[in-house]
Amino acid sequence: MSATQKTKLSQKLYETLRQRVESGEWSQGTRIPTEMELASQHAVSRPVVREALVRLRDDGVISSKRGSGSYVLNGGNAGPRKFREIENVADVIHAFEFRLSVECDAAALAAVRRGEADLQALYAAHEAFGQGVDDDGFGDLDFSFHLAVAQASHNPMYSTTMSMLHRQIVFGMRLIGQFSSSGSRTRLDLVESEHTLIIEAIATQNEQHAYDAMFEHLSNSRRRLLGFDAVPDWNRHQPISPG
Repeated sequence: MSATQKTKLSQKLYETLRQRVESGEWSQGTRIPTEMELASQHAVSRPVVREALVRLRDDGVISSKRGSGSYVLNGGNAGPRKFREIENVADVIHAFEFRLSVECDAAALAAVRRGEADLQALYAAHEAFGQGVDDDGFGDLDFSFHLAVAQASHNPMYSTTMSMLHRQIVFGMRLIGQFSSSGSRTRLDLVESEHTLIIEAIATQNEQHAYDAMFEHLSNSRRRLLGFDAVPDWNRHQPISPG
């Protein structure tokens, strides 16, 4: 095998393994398969596997313990791939704008592609959110629900993007928890009811309702935080006229 071929195989394996981490398939603390197991699973040589693992370690994605194996360090937040931190209100608005362009389509695809395991994951995330959530836990539990929706789309790019946005989403949700004019219980009830509509649409495999429910939920979340509606520059539902 030439050095070029080895590099290409190593790059492909690196991206595949990293995707498993960023999508949440391999969560923080997970012991990943051994070099021999990975070589067998992906039909590559051990040197190719070793090179991919070195890159993952260099990125801070995994850590190797002598005699024990390699473990995921940072789960969905692994390594340098991330969006910049939120610093002001404009950044929050931009984050919601981006989420509206991503998560609504992910919800629609989830309605089409979801399996029973996906539904169980959604129900579990929904139940966890409703059990004694406080302002500190609000963001992380809400994010877990949205990540479960993205994973149910069975398009890894959605779940990877959500994982990259983890810090921005949690930051925004915590702001909602701290500064919303609604009381904590009222706010929780509102979010739970919106999550319920999303789950129902996905469960009944109604992609348009899933899209609309997610759009309404994110729009309401933005309104709860900002106290006003952010007027879009264009309407997704209107066709774009040819130039």
